[in-house]
Amino acid sequence: MTASEPTFADLAARDGVAERHKVERVDADRFADLQPKVGPMTWAVGAVVTDDAGRVLLVREDGEWLAPGGEVEPGETHEEALVREVEEETGVSVSVGDLLAVTEVAFDRGDDRLVFQFAHYRATPETTELTNDPGVDGEAIEAVEWLAEVPANTVDREVVTGAR
Repeated sequence: MTASEPTFADLAARDGVAERHKVERVDADRFADLQPKVGPMTWAVGAVVTDDAGRVLLVREDGEWLAPGGEVEPGETHEEALVREVEEETGVSVSVGDLLAVTEVAFDRGDDRLVFQFAHYRATPETTELTNDPGVDGEAIEAVEWLAEVPANTVDREVVTGAR
């Protein structure tokens, strides 16, 4: 952790921020699949983006909908990572708003554990046109859409719906 990187506890202590903890028990194959991506990650961010019509911007990956976002790279702030990730995944430029929730995410396999922190922020679109080529090489984004309703199979659905 760098000196400028926020701690989970500091972010969770902010007024109006939901603190969440998620633990998923996984088998050996899933753990091995997660290790290269989750193992070195400290923080990831996601954006709850709504337009003037009240639609929410979501991406579909592996058959699930989720808020656009991703890993905070070394030297980036949460806000910089959020702007970059939303634009890479959707083509939409955003300005970052309030922090909504922080989640400690853990994947357990026996005594082995992979852990990272995730922060959801509200974001306002500066543009609304979607890219025809979502994500960067290696990402498995199947679709990017502005949706009037939040689908039932949305990851962290309660955070997304609570921010609308």
